[in-house]
Amino acid sequence: MALPDEQTLWLLLVLFLLVWLLTRERRHRVTRHERRMPMSEDELGRVVFELARATDIEGLRHLYLSGGEARQVLGDRALAYLEARSVPRWLEEELVEIAARLADRQTYLSTRMGHDQMAWMRVRSTAGAEAEIPIGRAVRVGLFWRLQDPVGDWKPYGRVNATA
Repeated sequence: MALPDEQTLWLLLVLFLLVWLLTRERRHRVTRHERRMPMSEDELGRVVFELARATDIEGLRHLYLSGGEARQVLGDRALAYLEARSVPRWLEEELVEIAARLADRQTYLSTRMGHDQMAWMRVRSTAGAEAEIPIGRAVRVGLFWRLQDPVGDWKPYGRVNATA
């Protein structure tokens, strides 16, 4: 049997590559942030603690009311609420403030709800001192807890002078 000439070998190589390109599996990993569904006040605080330590702005964004949830909680005011939330600067400032207050606090303890729906996260520093940090106004939507409003005005709680 005679060996194929050079042109036939190139043709077979191109054919082989073409078959390989058409039959290979494409595994493009789409990175999507999975929306957390805290079912208790304590779980909400723990998630905020985790996200603030990791400075995960997208994760924190997902903890706030979304379209359907905002409609369910706020009714006719939902559209205005969602439009006000579309500017991302407030979220960045909120995350930076919370993260700055967690600077040396290594342990999450609990979350309590204040009379005005303000959620307070209790944390402990490595030295053993405990502190409460406001994380925003929270509301129950169905089975899950969501943040409705950020703290926003940090002056009453003592500003840490954190910058984004």
